[in-house]
Amino acid sequence: MVFRKLKTAVIGFGRIAQGYARDEVMAKHFTYATHAQVLAVHELFDWQAVVDPNEEALNWAREKWGIQHTAVSVDQLDSAKEIEVAVLATAPETRLRLIELFPNLKACVVEKPLAATQADAEKFVEMCRRRKILAQVNLMRRADRLTRQLALGGLVREIGEAQTVFGMYGNGLLNNGTHMVDLVRMLFGEIRCVQALSEIELFVEGPIVSDINLSFVMHLSSGLATVMHPLRFAHYRENGLDIWGKNGRLAYLHGGLTVIRYPRCDNRALSGEKEIAHDEPLALSSTIGEAMYELYSNLGAAINGRERLWSPADSALDTHRVIEAVLVSARQGGKIVSPQELLVA
Repeated sequence: MVFRKLKTAVIGFGRIAQGYARDEVMAKHFTYATHAQVLAVHELFDWQAVVDPNEEALNWAREKWGIQHTAVSVDQLDSAKEIEVAVLATAPETRLRLIELFPNLKACVVEKPLAATQADAEKFVEMCRRRKILAQVNLMRRADRLTRQLALGGLVREIGEAQTVFGMYGNGLLNNGTHMVDLVRMLFGEIRCVQALSEIELFVEGPIVSDINLSFVMHLSSGLATVMHPLRFAHYRENGLDIWGKNGRLAYLHGGLTVIRYPRCDNRALSGEKEIAHDEPLALSSTIGEAMYELYSNLGAAINGRERLWSPADSALDTHRVIEAVLVSARQGGKIVSPQELLVA
């Protein structure tokens, strides 16, 4: 069945929208590192417009990507009423206002976090629900083929039921911490409560204004506990999980570019015991480089009524509540906090 292409605009034309497409090192591993790379070739989207206050970015949109409609603000975009899909690659505090400026939206693709505050995130999701706008959040591991296979039973088949999980994130809690918290939810289920393990440290080196760093533990409804610690990208980049199962260990590293299984084997130092074969790694083939394309394919299928969203805004809101609960815990001296306590009436 052939569907009509959806008229699409990108709001915010920075690194995740197009800048990373110029990184030759990234291109070796990511076929689709930016929204622009997907929209330029995807059969379900008609990329018509770019909005950005930077004239150099608009020139790049016209000259490199062949975009006809450009503007420094949505108010000045002559085709705003025709846009059906908006890609919101802007600062979190702008999302709620931007969605109001497109009267005929069917869907949007949103960067994380949904908003600058928990209250605005709730309002954003409610507005999309009220206007029947499908909101797909770019938590791209939810669209990654390998990660989805792990979440749908592959992880248990590889290493058995998880016993404990250690995680790390860099470049800020709101930034990449959101990705790792959401990955934990995707792989292991919902988070019952959290507890901050360190004081809040203001983090000014990342892309999100007023981001922070801190260590924390998440207790899942299944009984599993996951400890998360921050790293500084000034030293090296890493976002990942170290998962210890009953039958082996799986390292999900480099944000999903490196996924390694370490099998269980006979213990080399004691009869009748087992150990993890850390010196016999088995690499799984990464598919993270195509995940953003798959995210858009799923959105197109959902708009046409053929699939459910893989990374819907209401799920991202649950992740947002976990992050907020961590902050509340830290402000209250490490008190155990349930994300459900933060539901806005």
